[in-house]
Amino acid sequence: MSDKTANSEVAWALLTEGVTAARLEYHRIRHLVNRAMRLVEGSEHKEHLYEVAGDIIKGIPNRLLALETDLDRTSYALTVLGEDFLRPRLALSDRTQVDEAAKDSHPFGMRRVKSSLVDRVVHRAAQNRINLSDE
Repeated sequence: MSDKTANSEVAWALLTEGVTAARLEYHRIRHLVNRAMRLVEGSEHKEHLYEVAGDIIKGIPNRLLALETDLDRTSYALTVLGEDFLRPRLALSDRTQVDEAAKDSHPFGMRRVKSSLVDRVVHRAAQNRINLSDE
């Protein structure tokens, strides 16, 4: 195995590990924010909390949504780019097994639905509005 190949393997492992760790931290933070929001909403001082920290109370969930979108984009890019990197490394029987499993599967229990160009444009516009409102 050449040094270049070994370095590529290490780099790939570090990228995927980093995205996975970031996604776990995102979910931990999301859980804490959800708990905090329940406390704020249930507080008898709710109005005062919104007066002094409303921008934070509203801004953090929006920032988390943007972070989740970034993580999803990066994960998808790694998946797409990873096919070219990982596929040749697998034995034919392993590739066939993965291809057959992926062909009929619905990831995470969801049906695959191809979004139309209009749906993607509307989603992107909504994301941009959220990002602009936070700045």
